[in-house]
Amino acid sequence: MKWRFESADATRAYHVRRDLLAYLATYASDDSDLAAAGVIFGELVGNVVRHAPGPIAVDIRWEGGFAVLRVRDDGPGFDWRGATLPDTMAESGRGLFIAFAVARDLSVRRLPGRGTEAIAQLPVLLNPEFQTA
Repeated sequence: MKWRFESADATRAYHVRRDLLAYLATYASDDSDLAAAGVIFGELVGNVVRHAPGPIAVDIRWEGGFAVLRVRDDGPGFDWRGATLPDTMAESGRGLFIAFAVARDLSVRRLPGRGTEAIAQLPVLLNPEFQTA
């Protein structure tokens, strides 16, 4: 599934989060962590809202039995320094740290030309009844 919206459109972001979690709930196994998936979505989209205003592209797909969330922006791009504990007194820096802490895997890369892409393997497993042989 794919969505595209403006970072300033908080109502649309809310609806995308709701639709994403409903989609995951339909196909996820019982031991999946949908709350963590919602946190990851919120932190990745929140990062774009704060640092790269403009269009956001979100998609979700299943890879290797896990849900993979991709969030892309058209902002100036940035180089992620990894999952280090941020300064607890700083005004920013915790979002990606939180997302990394609850995701199975998280990578962030600057896109050629402009923008950033964050890819998170969510702690959401595909229900075996939906897996194809």
